[in-house]
Amino acid sequence: MNVWIIISCIIVGLLAFGFYDSIRRERELRKKLIAAFGAPVKDKMNQKRYETIGAYRDSLIGRTYDIDEITWNDLELFRVFRELNRTCSAVGEEYLYAAMFRPEFCEDELKRREALTSLFSDNAEVRISMQMALSQMGKLHNVSLYRYLTSFDGVEEDSNIKHLLPIGGYLTSLVLGLLGFSAVSIGLLIASIGYSIVTYYRRKGAIEPYLQALMFVCRWVENIARMRKEVKAQGTVLDLELESLEEQAKAFASFRRGAWLIASSSATGGDPVQMLLDYMRMLTHFDLIKFNQMHRRLIALSSELKRMFEDTGRLDMTMAVASYRAYRGKDGWCLPELTQEETPLSFDGLCHPMIAKPVPNSLTADGCILLTGSNASGKSTFLKTVAINALLAQTIHTVLGRSYKGMYYRILSSMALRDDLAAKESYYIVEIRSLKRILDAAEENEPVLCFVDEVLRGTNTAERIAASSRILRYLSEKGAHCFAATHDLELTEILRDSFEMYHFSETVTEENITFDYTLKEGKATSRNAILLLKLFGYPQEIVEDANREAEKFLNRHGV
Repeated sequence: MNVWIIISCIIVGLLAFGFYDSIRRERELRKKLIAAFGAPVKDKMNQKRYETIGAYRDSLIGRTYDIDEITWNDLELFRVFRELNRTCSAVGEEYLYAAMFRPEFCEDELKRREALTSLFSDNAEVRISMQMALSQMGKLHNVSLYRYLTSFDGVEEDSNIKHLLPIGGYLTSLVLGLLGFSAVSIGLLIASIGYSIVTYYRRKGAIEPYLQALMFVCRWVENIARMRKEVKAQGTVLDLELESLEEQAKAFASFRRGAWLIASSSATGGDPVQMLLDYMRMLTHFDLIKFNQMHRRLIALSSELKRMFEDTGRLDMTMAVASYRAYRGKDGWCLPELTQEETPLSFDGLCHPMIAKPVPNSLTADGCILLTGSNASGKSTFLKTVAINALLAQTIHTVLGRSYKGMYYRILSSMALRDDLAAKESYYIVEIRSLKRILDAAEENEPVLCFVDEVLRGTNTAERIAASSRILRYLSEKGAHCFAATHDLELTEILRDSFEMYHFSETVTEENITFDYTLKEGKATSRNAILLLKLFGYPQEIVEDANREAEKFLNRHGV
């Protein structure tokens, strides 16, 4: 009798501790979310997670105006994504990543996102309640949630019979013990436990990612109900979003029944009750038996699951954008003005998102722009600044500047190229392939905003100038909004009728060179490549000879 009292006290104590620990963790999570809003991002994504995060993006129907891999790499958009990634759940993380590749071409979706972002920016209590629920779903490490959610039909079939064998062994051992066959009973018990542990970890290792996905769905559905119950957003756009999510979640009622057999619905560990249940699962396999039932049910709910993924992802993404806006400060961003009509691209105080102390620049471009300037003066950074902000305008409806007006653009670039050793292609071949895709886009009836850094740098001077001038003029004639940077000052004369000229400059002394990174009208009149040789300690005779040869070349070509 005393033994049962002790056991009962232990169980009650564990339950009480689990309840207290749950409350404590919720309080800590709330404090963490409040502190993180508008703060610098601390959770830097590792390379392995980056490699798995694109499953949802890959599942979407490809559109010709999606950002391609060349542009993504040129603009270093993964760095921008990491700065924006203030999401709370794996769903939001994968949704945001996909959205960065898919600029919108109409205002409906952007208006929807803006309404949610503004609500989360203005109503802290609603936002925190939503973040609490999404955080309970959790994030996955080195696993793509969407990939596993949509590939359950590929899970190898598994019979429940082998999982019921250990239970049969335990019952038989008990009967034998009661009948007095103690040695046989103990032997059978040990054998059953050994068989149970070996087969358990073998099967669980094979389905672990899928098991994580099922547990995530359980937490997901549970926390949708929590959002609907706790979030006070009656009459707002969020109320409509949650109502739609609630309807989708109802389809999972039977799916969730008995889900506790698999694991806790909590995204956090350390619960002593769950630790006890983990041992029970290992010995009885009841989580693996339940898995077989649940994964078949999830296949039948695939369409509801995809809609729920999209709606949840949008909510998480817009909360992340609200946090990013708070981080930038009220004067560090603006809402873009976008139109379907032909209009100049105009911006004021535009900044690069990844530069700690950027120099803002302003411009109204009614056509194509040709940038000149010395090495390291800011040409490439300016191109990236405009391109990234154009993308942010059409994805998160946020621009890092004082104002931005433009069209809905198809955005392409040809900038940070390199030899393709795997395909055995030289830099020049890679470059002309890259430029060809921009020319193809310009021939279609869609507004193209393109960025080209040092056109055809992979070939000799004479052919480079001849070919690059014709390529750039062709883009202008086709109506593309082209921003190009070059060191070839000859292009400023050849293209003066089809491109507006702007430049960046520097201040030069005998001992130093400084840049102001400010855009100026007209073509560049200075150069610094040879001066940099001097500043880096090259022999004086090399510097002097190079200056003489440069003067001869410029005089000969009238530049």
